[in-house]
Amino acid sequence: MANPCKSTTPAGLHQTRQGIGPLLRSALWLWGRSGPRRLLFFLRNGRRLWSANRRRLRQMKQLDISLPTVLAISPTMRCNYNCRGCYSRGRPLEDELSGRELDALFHEAEQLGIPVVVVTGGEPLLHPDLLQLISERRHLFFVMITNGTMVTQEVAQQVARSGNIVLLVSIEGSPADTDGRRRPGAYTAVMDAFANLRAAGAFFGFAATNSTANTAYLGSDAFIEKMIDCGCGVGFFSEYVPCGPNVHPDWVLGEMQRDAFRRRVLELRRAKPLVLIQFPQDEYGEDNYCSAAGRASLHINSQGGIEPCPFIAVACENIREGGLLAACRSPFLQAIREQPELLRRKRFACALFEHLTEIETIADRLKCGTGTL
Repeated sequence: MANPCKSTTPAGLHQTRQGIGPLLRSALWLWGRSGPRRLLFFLRNGRRLWSANRRRLRQMKQLDISLPTVLAISPTMRCNYNCRGCYSRGRPLEDELSGRELDALFHEAEQLGIPVVVVTGGEPLLHPDLLQLISERRHLFFVMITNGTMVTQEVAQQVARSGNIVLLVSIEGSPADTDGRRRPGAYTAVMDAFANLRAAGAFFGFAATNSTANTAYLGSDAFIEKMIDCGCGVGFFSEYVPCGPNVHPDWVLGEMQRDAFRRRVLELRRAKPLVLIQFPQDEYGEDNYCSAAGRASLHINSQGGIEPCPFIAVACENIREGGLLAACRSPFLQAIREQPELLRRKRFACALFEHLTEIETIADRLKCGTGTL
C-alpha cells in the first residue's frame, strides 16, 4: 500500500511535564485541537477519564480499598510474529479468557471506576471479540499495543468508530531494525497500519522498545519526524527488559546510555509536535518507585491470573474466582507492596523483574503457582 505519510500536524508545541497521565492528556489535546471531529474525541475521553476517576475515589472510600488507575490485560498470548527477545514468548496459549469473561471484567472495571485499560499480549487483535467489547465499554479508555498486521482498513474504521481507544503500533525504528527483530516485511506492515488508521481518522501512535541495538536511531530527529509525518499523536518508548526465553543481555542499556536517551526524550518533547512517553522514567518518577503490584496498576494474564505486571509471570489468584475486586485485594500483591525495596529499580528497567527471586519467595510462602493457575 502506498503511504506518502504527509504531515499536517502543527509544530512548536513544548512538552516538559512528566507522569503518564498528564502526558497522555497532552497527547489527546495536541491531536484533538487540530480539527472539530478530533476535538470531540478529546472532550468525550477527557470527560470519561474525569468521571471514572471520581467513581474510583468514591468506591475506594466505600469499600475501604485501594483501586488502581490502570488495568493491564493480555487477552491472548497467541501471536503471528516470533520477535527476538519478546518478554511474552513461552506463555501458555490454552484456556484463554472468553469474550463473556472479558466483558464481565470490563464491566467490573467500569463499576469500580478504573479509568484506563492497557491491552497487550500476544497480538491482542487475534482475540475475535475484543474490538466489539471495547466499543461497548464507553466509560473506559483503552490503550492497545499491536504489531499492525491485522490493522486493515475495516479494523481501522472500527477503531475510529469506537471513540475510546488509542492504538499503538509496535516499531523498532528503522526498516532494518524492525524487520530484523520481527520478520521480513514488518516495517511495511507498520506503515500500512499507520496509513489505514490515519485515513479512518483514528487516534494512534507508535510503541518502540529501546535497546542498545536501536537507541541511537530512536532518539534521532529522522525517526521522530517520520512518526509525525505518518500521523502519530503519541509515542511510547519502553526500555528493553531481558525476561522470557531467548533473552539478549547485550541489549540492556547501560547507565550512561539510559541517561543520554532520557535527556534526548526531554529535548524532543520541547522541540517536536509529538507527545513522547517513556518507560520506566515517566512511570517511576523522581522517587524511582514502580506503580505495579496494585499500587497504580496490575496485570491480568490470558488465563485470568492476577500478576504484578506483564513482565512477572507469577500469579496467586485468578479473576475467575472473585473477579477484579478480589484482584485488588490480592494478598500476594499486598505482600509485594509491603516491601518497598522490591519496587525500586537499579540495573534494569523493571524493578519487579530485578527482584524476581524475592517475589517468587513470597509466592512460595503463600503457596502460589507460577504463570497461570
